[in-house]
Amino acid sequence: MTKQDPRLTKGNVLNIDGSRYEGGGGLIRYAINYSSLLSQPIHIHSIRAKRLEVQGLRSEHTVAIDVLRQLTAATVEGNTARSSELHFSPHRDSETLQSELSTTMDITTEGSASILLLSLLPYMLFAYIAPQVSQTGREVTNDQTFTLVIRAGTLCVKAPSIFYMKQVLLPTFNLIGIGPQNLSLSEEHEQGWHTQGAKYPGKMIVRIKPLAQSLPGFILEQRGQVTKLRATAHVPLEVLREFKEKLHVELADLLSLKNAQGTPVEAEMDVFESAACGQYHLLLAVETAFPTAFLGYEEVYPQADRFPSDIQNDQAKIAEYLVRGCIRGIWKELKRGNAVDEHTEDILVMYQTLGSGFSSVTSDHNGRQVQEFNQNSKALGRSH
Repeated sequence: MTKQDPRLTKGNVLNIDGSRYEGGGGLIRYAINYSSLLSQPIHIHSIRAKRLEVQGLRSEHTVAIDVLRQLTAATVEGNTARSSELHFSPHRDSETLQSELSTTMDITTEGSASILLLSLLPYMLFAYIAPQVSQTGREVTNDQTFTLVIRAGTLCVKAPSIFYMKQVLLPTFNLIGIGPQNLSLSEEHEQGWHTQGAKYPGKMIVRIKPLAQSLPGFILEQRGQVTKLRATAHVPLEVLREFKEKLHVELADLLSLKNAQGTPVEAEMDVFESAACGQYHLLLAVETAFPTAFLGYEEVYPQADRFPSDIQNDQAKIAEYLVRGCIRGIWKELKRGNAVDEHTEDILVMYQTLGSGFSSVTSDHNGRQVQEFNQNSKALGRSH
């Protein structure tokens, strides 16, 4: 373990510029989790100051901060919507420290259920093995199992869906040593949307058991051959049959070749009715072998910055843009050759730092042709 930064001492408050780098919610999530695990008071200023839309804390940020406040017995100032400053001092509220830690929480928030989970997960997984928590904080034992009922969007713009979590992220977590005994999603869930045209909560049920020992360093160097492609879609009832046919035709065209071993890629397809009027979602998730990897790409329609305006109300064009866009997206991820897609790569950054050894999930020399796909398919015809 490296020598601790002298600024990270119990008596000091670490000041963090909330506009650094991209200056978004990710910085807040990282900061409050490191603060909680290190028992380090922090002051974040200029929160989301670069954002052209609403600056400061969003309401979903305040919910995540409040849940961590309860878990860590923190004293908090500035945790209100649009606040540009936050003071977060974990394991300092003596009254809360003496109260019993609830292992079941029912949480309602705007935005994405997955993002809220990712905001809480590092602390909840690593609290038992973090020495700073055991020395100064509320006791967390590795025989506790936390149950979170998160009532928020499960199909959201610019956030992983519950299906991405199940089919891509959790299997990848399993590869690095965070298995279903420590993190699982219940099959019981409710469809919820948070997009430009629909905002209402669904339900995600998560069970978390803290890690009993340090997470070893992990290296996920490159992907293997694609062996399975799974499509999961949500579309309006009136176009469900036509969308399913379009998806089947496009995937059949894409997978009309065999991979390098001469084995065809196994394909699965699930198309569900969307519970929100005019809302579409499509996830393409792939599994590879030798080495094993899980990657995904998904889109939600409508999005003004992702889809042309002239396809509005044209159901055939919406289906074509959505299906072909996702095919090109997963093709680009596979072409990178890495063992994780860009979204999981971002999520794993914190886990690389919390592991007990060197970790890596990318390489500059992994680029490769996607021989498993028909490069002359209509979806990829203009991608070269």
